[in-house]
Amino acid sequence: MDLKGKTVVMTGAGSGIGRVGAVALAKRGAHVVVVARSEDRCKPALDEIKAAGGSAEAVPMDMALLASVREGAARIAASHGQLHALINNAGLWAEKQTITPEGHDETWAVNTLAPHLLTKALIEPLRAAKGRVVNVSSEEHLNGHIHWDDPNLKGAYSPRRAYRQSKLALTMLSITWAEREAGVVTANSLHPGIVGTNLFRNFPKFIQFWINLLMRSPADGAKPSVWLATEPKLEGVTGKFYSRFKERRPHGIALLKDSRDRLWDLVEKIVG
Repeated sequence: MDLKGKTVVMTGAGSGIGRVGAVALAKRGAHVVVVARSEDRCKPALDEIKAAGGSAEAVPMDMALLASVREGAARIAASHGQLHALINNAGLWAEKQTITPEGHDETWAVNTLAPHLLTKALIEPLRAAKGRVVNVSSEEHLNGHIHWDDPNLKGAYSPRRAYRQSKLALTMLSITWAEREAGVVTANSLHPGIVGTNLFRNFPKFIQFWINLLMRSPADGAKPSVWLATEPKLEGVTGKFYSRFKERRPHGIALLKDSRDRLWDLVEKIVG
């Protein structure tokens, strides 16, 4: 699909899937808003896109901090009346728990709160373009559980428990966005495959070595999110979960409207 004249926001574009995906979108003609934690983190993707003759801009945004997400989103919305796709790709698996200065578990903040807030803050330009929201989730969500009374897991933290909860919540929110924006903005989530990226940056070095050796490459991992954001045959398809390119049934709780509404209210209360 020729993406000339289209604008796409890619989070987590400093490395891995996000960087490869941002470059791929730009090579097909899209103007890419490159989102990473700092100007320095944005620079490699920005330089690669511009060296190839593509169009891009950098918007630094720390996804662990809601204030930073709000600031970056306001900057994007002020510059772009239309957004054709938002790919919420930034993700975190934290081996040790960190509570952010705003009081949130970092995994919960990066993987759930930030993509929801960013989607909410950019919904008007997405509506204007009848755009697509693509949330990079994980099949790990299938074994997840929402800890309703303690989403920050202050009393029961483990890396996998936090990651699974955050991706389950993201998958559930995707379906709710699809319902609320029916006929205007589409929203889908996906599992990109197990990819050797900076998601595992907090793992011991010897584990990182085997991850990078045995898992899918970032180039391969980027393909599903780019496909969901651009494939003409997916026009109007919404509220789905994909394992790479194949639709798959999500966790059972994601199919329960009462649970999705409860989660929406919980997250909305947090992000404001």
